[in-house]
Amino acid sequence: MNTTMPSASPLPDSPGVYIMPPRIFLVCLLAGVVLHWVAPWPVPGLPRVFGLAAGLILAGSGFAFMMWGHTLFTRLGVNVKTIRPASMLVATGAYAWSRNPMYVGFLAMLAGLGLAAGSVWMVLTVLPMAFSLGLYVIPREEAYLARRFGSDYETYRRSVRRWL
Repeated sequence: MNTTMPSASPLPDSPGVYIMPPRIFLVCLLAGVVLHWVAPWPVPGLPRVFGLAAGLILAGSGFAFMMWGHTLFTRLGVNVKTIRPASMLVATGAYAWSRNPMYVGFLAMLAGLGLAAGSVWMVLTVLPMAFSLGLYVIPREEAYLARRFGSDYETYRRSVRRWL
């Protein structure tokens, strides 16, 4: 009788990122909302109409950039989940501008939503998101892509910025 439990571990040929970036985004966003609700900290000197307009433009632009990258992955049949193997190296579309357009989009959405809400707390949630991406997610993904695609990835890495 087999008594082993199914594993939620990543596949052997994957970046091995257990905490999915959309979850990191949601945790940061919820933390910002809760902090703003518990101890409001308005953005000083920011006129409400300007903050709302600038924030919505930034968040919308971030969402569009993120979805440009996501849609390209989906259309090409590349796995978006970071526990699945990469079937190809994508270097066109949003990926010609940034090696991480989905992550750039998440950060822009957090900052934009914070500006739209006029909340310093919500804007500051960009920091833990950026640190978790920069210290946990991206290094694992880059090491995996270097193993998986070798010199093709190295050429891409040298020609396209990590962020923007």
